[in-house]
Amino acid sequence: MQRCLVILNRPDQAVVLLSQAAALIKQVGGDRIDVLAAREPPNEGVGPLSMTDESIFVMRQDQREWAASLHTLFHQWLEQEYGSPADRLSAVEVNWLDPEIAVERIISGYGKDAGLILLSFPDKRDSEQKHRALRAAIFETGRPLLLVPPFWDRPCGRRVLMAWRDTPVCRRAFTSSRVLLAQAKSITVLASDGDAVPPDLLPGVAYETGYLPHRQGADAVAQQLLDTAHTESADLLVMGGYQHGMLFNRIMGSVTEYMLSHPAIPIFLQH
Repeated sequence: MQRCLVILNRPDQAVVLLSQAAALIKQVGGDRIDVLAAREPPNEGVGPLSMTDESIFVMRQDQREWAASLHTLFHQWLEQEYGSPADRLSAVEVNWLDPEIAVERIISGYGKDAGLILLSFPDKRDSEQKHRALRAAIFETGRPLLLVPPFWDRPCGRRVLMAWRDTPVCRRAFTSSRVLLAQAKSITVLASDGDAVPPDLLPGVAYETGYLPHRQGADAVAQQLLDTAHTESADLLVMGGYQHGMLFNRIMGSVTEYMLSHPAIPIFLQH
């Protein structure tokens, strides 16, 4: 993981995401952080309705102020984390991006080149553009995501839980997460009763195996994972996401949907 992409949304969570990105890049020996605050274009995602000139002006002004507030926080964090511009020459390359653009386009482009995408958990208060950013990161980049809870102030990846299920998305998540496991103090792979963990799942990685009693319903399984994470003082949960796609899971219910609506622990997720 030489590069990561940080997608900013709410100013009160910006420093949390940026700090996690810096810590992870240092941990794996990466060399680049791209920071994105995509401003929403007028008329984007509004269907057949058109906006008046006045509403377009107001929206653009609001988006500029939003990006400016994030940019201020970004510069404060950058100076505190990496020092003066001269000091950064031998450190990590950090790039700021705040275009007015449909998020699918820029996230698809930059995300595919990143080893990891960091972003906040979704929130009902988010705009449609922000929800589309999450969907694009999950489904259009092919890259793993690290979702960080609001105000998370602990290290991430020292005590790791890995939720195993024999699906392609889970195998991809486990494979991608190996770069973060070298510094872990403990790793536990959780599987359902009777679901054997394949011996080739994590070659070269030492881990313990735990089993979860059978539970009916996705919400019950997800809550059990969160309860176990709390009991074990875990600071990272690795899992596959959206085996059947987002729409199917929202209609039928899924562990992924439950996890995204309960930001209790950083989640390393891959579709």
